Amino acid sequence: MKVMQTGWLDLLLPASRRHSLSLSGTGKYTGFIFLMSFLLVFLSACSNPSRATTPAATPIAPRPQPSPDPAVTQKDIVLHLMAGMSLDQKLGQLIVVEYSGNNYRDSGLQYMVTQQHIGGILYQEVNHNFDPPDNTIDGLAAFSSQIQDDATIPMLIGTDQEGGQVNRLQNFHGPLPSAAAMVATGDPQYAFSQGAQTANWMAQLGMNSDLAPVVDVHTVDPPILQDRMFGNTPQIVATYAEAFLNGLQQNGVAGCLKHFPGLGALTSDPHLGLPTINRSLSDLEKIDLAPYKLMIDKDHPAMIMDTDVIMPAIDPKLPAELSPNAINGILRGSLGYDGVVITDGLYMQGVSEYWTLSQAATLAIIAGNDLIEGPYTVSQVAEVISALKQALQDGKLTLARIDQSVERILLMKVEYGIIK
Repeated sequence: MKVMQTGWLDLLLPASRRHSLSLSGTGKYTGFIFLMSFLLVFLSACSNPSRATTPAATPIAPRPQPSPDPAVTQKDIVLHLMAGMSLDQKLGQLIVVEYSGNNYRDSGLQYMVTQQHIGGILYQEVNHNFDPPDNTIDGLAAFSSQIQDDATIPMLIGTDQEGGQVNRLQNFHGPLPSAAAMVATGDPQYAFSQGAQTANWMAQLGMNSDLAPVVDVHTVDPPILQDRMFGNTPQIVATYAEAFLNGLQQNGVAGCLKHFPGLGALTSDPHLGLPTINRSLSDLEKIDLAPYKLMIDKDHPAMIMDTDVIMPAIDPKLPAELSPNAINGILRGSLGYDGVVITDGLYMQGVSEYWTLSQAATLAIIAGNDLIEGPYTVSQVAEVISALKQALQDGKLTLARIDQSVERILLMKVEYGIIK
């Protein structure tokens, strides 16, 4: 595909260099990266002439720093990348897959990466992704590198690393403290250090995103989520969750608040059915939604995960992750979040007993999600893409709506150095 179309940027390079701006199928994006690096230097020099002759010292920072005008330059990178993307490539960016086993080709993962243009993958121990030889740091790092080498557009590679009972790095780094254990120290800096250490370890393994921390507020006993929650008040939750989140994000790993709108009052396992939480909207705002209010503007979470729970005060019929009332209405409207929204696993029984994966994926995008998490085979990815195309044809979705999500996803990838 063509990454750049002939236009004003052509004036910045001689024709002899413009031949490198094309990508095809599984091709690379080296020319594109060269051009954007050239462009950023050019714009910086134009905006501050002194930089052209007297380079300023660049402070050492734990995460990639934005250019002097990130609102223009980062978006410019994304829009020119999108201008050369096919519809299949755009729809692929909306999908985060899991996969079975650890054979890159036989699992179908290689096909999903190279032919279906998926946007990301999640490693899961339960899926045997960490079986030998991928049970070592070097082994899994090599697997991650192969994925990125094959990807036309660099991919999100992550897992849900929280610590405690949800410790996907157990094979590599042993036991790690849970959210409750972090709070028990009485020191938010400890949570920050755990987030920072997690980010560094994930980078060693070739991962760039973490579906953590949990910001559910513990309000019933016994809690379904057990020690995965930071506390029983929104203030405690926000204090420690933001510390862990900042530890991740300030060290180059995209974090994710979950599970929107909130699972702290659960009395049944959402993996086994579709739970209902009967709280008034006023109580939801004071309790479940409060951590999001406290953290969205202050901490800029890269992602927020919604989940399959019915909250009649928000939507009496649809689970939150499929509900426009919840996503476009509450999360994007009332709370003002404009980052990447990702679904929980759409294979979970709370959704799968009512909707097929492709039906749920379509409803999720209509509701305002950007990333669909759940497909784990080539055929499932194909079904989701086909369903989204049908929704476009039927007028249930528009290309402008798809572009909105693709832009958010690619902007996040640029911000966190995934697209360099």
